[in-house]
Amino acid sequence: MQEMHRTLHRILFTVTALLGLSGILRLAGQPNPLALPAMDLYNDTANHLYFEGGRHAWDRYHGKLDKLLLEGMGQVNIVHVGSSHIQADMWSGQLRQRLQTVAPGVKGGRGFIFPYTIAKTNNPYWYHPQYTGSWTSVKNNQRGDTSDLGLAGYSVTTHDTSATIKVSFRGDVYPGYSFNRVKVLHAMEGSFAVRAWSPDSLVHVEATTVAGKGYTEFEYDRYVDTLYLRFERSDSTRTHFTLRGITLETDDPGFFYHATGVNGANTDHWLRCQLFSEELALLEPDLVVFSIGINDAHDPDFSAERYMRNYEQLIARVAEASPNAAILLTTNTDSYIRRRYPNKNGMAVRKVMLDLSRKYGCAVWDTYTVMGGQGSIAKWGRAGLAQADRIHFNRAGYIALGDLLFGAMMEAYGDHVRTTYRP
Repeated sequence: MQEMHRTLHRILFTVTALLGLSGILRLAGQPNPLALPAMDLYNDTANHLYFEGGRHAWDRYHGKLDKLLLEGMGQVNIVHVGSSHIQADMWSGQLRQRLQTVAPGVKGGRGFIFPYTIAKTNNPYWYHPQYTGSWTSVKNNQRGDTSDLGLAGYSVTTHDTSATIKVSFRGDVYPGYSFNRVKVLHAMEGSFAVRAWSPDSLVHVEATTVAGKGYTEFEYDRYVDTLYLRFERSDSTRTHFTLRGITLETDDPGFFYHATGVNGANTDHWLRCQLFSEELALLEPDLVVFSIGINDAHDPDFSAERYMRNYEQLIARVAEASPNAAILLTTNTDSYIRRRYPNKNGMAVRKVMLDLSRKYGCAVWDTYTVMGGQGSIAKWGRAGLAQADRIHFNRAGYIALGDLLFGAMMEAYGDHVRTTYRP
């Protein structure tokens, strides 16, 4: 027991020194050095997770954190689903960076990605898809299309047997990622064969197609940092290849923060993704974060009752994929309609999420109140943190949201540590 307390003290000291997390810092009785821009903008008293329906699922999630942070063992998988706030991967990217540097040896890997560039839309900066060949795309808010979609909310299709994809990492301040296993999620009927290869002749890759689960897996005999894919027609009946996503995996302990977003998507659109549960299950999520609602709230026909029903179906799909996963709902960021009128549906979204928390045991991060409530997006804009449309943020604003949510999540973990390991 004494050794356990020494280990706990070491981890708490490391976390405090690295990041100054609000909850764990309170345990250690030290000031919080976390530097956020325009600190007076947000409501510090609201920056917590709310557990209206209890913490049972979160106890399991925090147990996984114990295993990783206290023993250096295991992988923690977090999946963040949203719209344009998440597709750009700045908010989720900041959370990924914070978690993967919370203590030595917990980096993990990159996890789920989608090559948005092929779909002619904005791609997260830090991974760089390059491709050849002609491709078409579908996304979940595209009217009249009935294509099967999954966790990405997008798919891209080629009929070109000379098509290739390369994915690398970039950015001077970005640590990059290596991996030794890849899953390529794709349609099976009429599909070309997909091959992973390396320009390094010493790298050996083994391929296994798991048709029943909709992916081809590649095992590398060493770690690599760039993905190379090519597509081959094995017979005349295979007319096209449809890609739904890629996972970059490792055997290393740590955090995997998978992010998936679709510009303009609402809860109806995400329910259109028929393969959502099947593909989510492949990630074995310990925590699923939903940030869907800003586009619902901008619908002139917004209905809190329909929004509630839609979220209940999304929660059921998570339970189907991973019955023991914890769920975190983030309320809407504040926004304006046509830049002029405060969107009053933000409070209705907030109420629905708190009701869902009571009914299903989800946690809630009240983004709306943390920001400062109705009209606060204008203040964030004047502080240089939000864009002129009074809906979206710039990179500094998304980083601030990531830091605030990270502090709330780690405060909840600090409460768990304090009650679980009290001498």
